[in-house]
Amino acid sequence: MSSRRFGRWDGSCVMFVASLIPVLVVMNGCATPLEKRFQSHVDYLASDALGGRGVGSPGIDQAANYIADEFAAIGLEPACDDGTYFQPFSMTLDRELTDDSRLSVAGESGRLHDDFIPFSFSSQDEFSAGVVFCGYGAVAPEHNHDDFAEVDVDGAVTLILRGEPPSWADEQGDMSRHAMFRTKVYNAKDRGAAAVLIVNQRPEEGEDDELMPFDGSTGDEYGIPAFHISRSMAEKLLAQGGADSLDALQDKLDGGEVVSMPLGHVVAAGKAVFHTRRATVKNVVALLRGKGPQADEYVVVGAHYDHLGIRKPMMRRFRGGKRVREEVEPQIHNGADDNASGVAGLIEVARMFAEGKEPNRSILFLAFTAEETGLHGSKYFTNHSPVPLENIVAMLNMDMIGRMKRGARSVQVFGTGCGSGFKDLVDDKGSRVGLKIAHIAESGGNSDHASFVYKKVPSMHFFTGHHADYHKPSDDSDKINAAGGARVTKLVHEVALALATQEWRSQYIVVKTRQKKREGPAPSYKVVMGLAPGYVDDGEPGMAVDRVTPDGPADMAGMKDGDRIVEISGKEVENIYDYMAATSNNKPGDTVEVVVLRNGKRKDLQVTLAAP
Repeated sequence: MSSRRFGRWDGSCVMFVASLIPVLVVMNGCATPLEKRFQSHVDYLASDALGGRGVGSPGIDQAANYIADEFAAIGLEPACDDGTYFQPFSMTLDRELTDDSRLSVAGESGRLHDDFIPFSFSSQDEFSAGVVFCGYGAVAPEHNHDDFAEVDVDGAVTLILRGEPPSWADEQGDMSRHAMFRTKVYNAKDRGAAAVLIVNQRPEEGEDDELMPFDGSTGDEYGIPAFHISRSMAEKLLAQGGADSLDALQDKLDGGEVVSMPLGHVVAAGKAVFHTRRATVKNVVALLRGKGPQADEYVVVGAHYDHLGIRKPMMRRFRGGKRVREEVEPQIHNGADDNASGVAGLIEVARMFAEGKEPNRSILFLAFTAEETGLHGSKYFTNHSPVPLENIVAMLNMDMIGRMKRGARSVQVFGTGCGSGFKDLVDDKGSRVGLKIAHIAESGGNSDHASFVYKKVPSMHFFTGHHADYHKPSDDSDKINAAGGARVTKLVHEVALALATQEWRSQYIVVKTRQKKREGPAPSYKVVMGLAPGYVDDGEPGMAVDRVTPDGPADMAGMKDGDRIVEISGKEVENIYDYMAATSNNKPGDTVEVVVLRNGKRKDLQVTLAAP
């Protein structure tokens, strides 16, 4: 659609989208009324006319009204305190960094963007205090390490190294929670620090000491001034405070030492200054009252209806097998699968309940706002629920249920281990609707069900898998598998109906993530092949390649969508973790031997790895 190129639309695009709907129905082979309605909901919500349903935009209000109108037409009650379907709340939409932001060390002012930049989660409090170096800012009992144990940071500015010791990463090479900015900042804040300055670790060969670009698209604030500073500014702090160099301190930290210390009489002073934009946003909430003895208990069925709006695409691009950076114009991100598909499922589950036998327990149907910017809608609901939270017996979340692979009949369900009886229930209902269940016992934390899990509500997330169009402008309605989405919708209805009619109540279970024991330091990953791997264990040999990025290393080597990687440099590959481990010691420019299965036959490829 041409309007996407320029990141804007006019009234003519509404007529264009409407005329396209019958074509999409035919293209997707929609044969049943449910499939047709499913596709129709997606077509409207993911049309250019709604501008990507960005939080605070006119398009997301149109989407909210559409959902409320559907709930009303179905015959559901408004569930909010004011007698409407809308649960409003105020949130920060974004922040714009101003040139008034400042930071100085020992009276010498730094340069914004060159020497320092405030993090988007920084508060705007002014500070001026002595500086304490606090290592990685970590409190890690499992490693017998506490960077705050021997220093007093109350009222001080803390200087903290980004990242963590390499040996703390898990067996997949993923950094632990101790490397997260949030963990470091809150560790300092909880001990009374006045501000946090974070500096990069030693750059790898060929890399520069780059400050993170300011991203004001999130309104989360951690409640303390927090700045990213250059290594040169940090070295001045350390030298004036009588400490070793950053490299020397990092070597000691990575070797297991604690090297925290006050930096003499060095004072750091500054303030982050933003222009902040706020707006009233809203969840859409409807109720179907139960008629049984447990009518004061509730099953929640939910999906988020926001998406990314109009923004620059976040894409990894290659040219000649190497990473390139390209400036692109803002584009509409329609979010057909993410998550117009889940909302389509939500509306149709509600219709099935309204047209069926009244359940014993009541059902709450929830369309969440602001999921993409940090689960704000579901967090607000669980903190301001119109019904007692302890009376919610289960939460079923649909997020991205519209891209089931053609010919496949499987769905991933997260959280089947966090509620008693969940696994057997989902298996039973899956067989009834003709779906194979890929169980993930852990609930995961990347969608709205996580807000309910945090409150110890047994919760599940239904998901048909990642794809190459995730969070890209190409996630459009013409790629939706309406038949697959309709089948998942039936599954969610069957599961919700069982939870709402059975006498017993599922109990919340804490699921501990299992980790393999690792010997030696964790690998560091510095290379990519330019492909989208398959994450689900489908019982087939090797690791599936869902998509090969055009002009990337894998593409240049002749790899194809649907190949299965079974070997890299002589190392057997059975899953994503084997794939990551096989290249853990490589660097950009290395050529590795990759064996793939294509139509059951082995094929040898030579892949020259690129920088991530």
